[in-house]
Amino acid sequence: MKQTSRILIAVCVTLLSVATAKIEAATIYVGLGGQHGISTDNGALGTLNPATGAVTVIGTPAGVTAISGLTFTSNGNLWGSTQNGGGMFPPPGPNTTSDLIQINPQTGALISSDLIETGTGTPVSIADLATQPGTNTIFGIQSPNDVNFTGTAKLYTISTTGAATLVGNTDVFFGSIAFAPNGTLYMTSANLNVTGQPTNCGGPDQINCALDTLNPATAAILTSVPVPDFYSALGISGTGVIWAGNGGGDLGPGTGQFFAGVSILNPTTGAATFIGNTGTDFAGDIAFQSTPEPSSVVLFGIGLAFIAARSFAFLRG
Repeated sequence: MKQTSRILIAVCVTLLSVATAKIEAATIYVGLGGQHGISTDNGALGTLNPATGAVTVIGTPAGVTAISGLTFTSNGNLWGSTQNGGGMFPPPGPNTTSDLIQINPQTGALISSDLIETGTGTPVSIADLATQPGTNTIFGIQSPNDVNFTGTAKLYTISTTGAATLVGNTDVFFGSIAFAPNGTLYMTSANLNVTGQPTNCGGPDQINCALDTLNPATAAILTSVPVPDFYSALGISGTGVIWAGNGGGDLGPGTGQFFAGVSILNPTTGAATFIGNTGTDFAGDIAFQSTPEPSSVVLFGIGLAFIAARSFAFLRG
C-alpha cells in the first residue's frame, strides 16, 4: 500500500509540473511582413526564439503577402491583419486595405478572411491588433497606409467578421498596440519627422518615439515614456513582459544596411533590452497564446492531491 501511495503522489507531482511548465514556456508567435523589397518570408506565421530573436517559419496563409497585426483570443483562435498591396511602415508606403484573417497556429494555413471595413463599407488599413482581456474584444490601430489617414492613427474595435467600429483618435502618426494581462492597453508610437529634427528614434523618419498607455474606451493617451526606437511589432506575455520589434526594417546606425530585431521594454523607464536580430524576417507583430492562470494550476494540483489522499485512505481501509 505504501508503494501505491508513492506512485499516486509521483503522478500528481508530474502532472502539476507539466501544467506549470505550460505557463512558463509560452510560445512567442510572429507575423512577418516588411517593405523595402528585402524582407523574406513576407506574409508567413512564425515563432520567435526568446533567447536569440531567431525566427522559425511555420507556414504562410494562402494569398497573404504581409501580416501587420497578430493576436490570440481566449479560445485559442489566432487572428491577423494583412496589408493588401504590399505597404508596410515606416515610412508610409502605398495605400492599402486590410483583411482580418484567422490562421491555424500549428500550420499557418488560412482559415478565414474578411475585409476590415466600417459600417458604411469604408475599408480600413490596420497596422496592429490586440485582444482585450476579459471582454475578448479585438482592437486595431489604423495604418498610415490607409487612404483615409489624416495624419493621426485612429483606434477601432474589430469583430471576427471584420466590422470596424471607431473608438477614438490616438493623436500619433505611427502606432502599435498590445494589452497586458491586467487590461492595460500599451502603444508604441512615433510621429513622422517631416522637418529633419534631431530624433530619439532609431531612424531619421520618426520622431518622439514613446511607449504609451491608452484609455481603451476613448483612445486617449494616459501615460508616456520615451523609447529608443519606433517598434512596429508589440506583444505582451502572460507574465506582463513587453516584447517589441522594429520589424519595419530600420537602417543600422552608420551602416546603411537594413536590420530587424526584438527587444524587451521597461514600462516604467522605456529602457530597451536588446534580445537579438531577426535577420531579414521582419516581424510585423508579436503574439502570445493564452495560458491557464497560475491559480487554476494550483487548484488543479490541490484536486490531484485530494484524489491521491482519498485513494490512499481507501487502500488503507
